[in-house]
Amino acid sequence: MITIRNSQHLARTMRTLRETNGMSRAGLAKRLFVSTRTVINRELSSHAWHTDALVDAANILGHDLVLMPQRRPSVRYTGTGWPA
Repeated sequence: MITIRNSQHLARTMRTLRETNGMSRAGLAKRLFVSTRTVINRELSSHAWHTDALVDAANILGHDLVLMPQRRPSVRYTGTGWPA
């Protein structure tokens, strides 16, 4: 199980999973129907992973995307009525 806490960690993890599976950026891009540049940008955390692309990429790389409650919720309020 891999716990992702921020977008930079997500980007590094997706790159590591791709490399571990011996897949090139171009190969992943082709399976996701996006450009190689898009995969590069997502792995460098300069562009966010869209949910559908993230789920598809995880599946291609042999993983499931699972959302779990935090063991110790840390909610901080922004004053807008929405937790940060």
